Amino acid sequence: MYTDSKEALENILKWLEGSDEAGWESQIESGEAAREDMERMARPDYHRGRGRGITQAQLDPNAPKLNKAIPHVRAMLTAMQSRNRAAALEHGRLALAVM
Repeated sequence: MYTDSKEALENILKWLEGSDEAGWESQIESGEAAREDMERMARPDYHRGRGRGITQAQLDPNAPKLNKAIPHVRAMLTAMQSRNRAAALEHGRLALAVM
């Protein structure tokens, strides 16, 4: 899922580097899906310990990187909703840089 989210962001950045004005909504939807996956991976995953009823938290090894990238992804999506290509590119690049 980490690789898929990273690839989705890379694809969005490639699109943002172009000049296509028709694909904003589909790119925003793709970015929202990637953000949701990233947030899901960044949260601890709780499961029951064997036979003891103890709940243990497991953290995705990429969680620290994701937690740094998520605010940039949110900012990128906000810029995209305003059709601000330059700001979206800047935040998207920052997100990928920390991933």
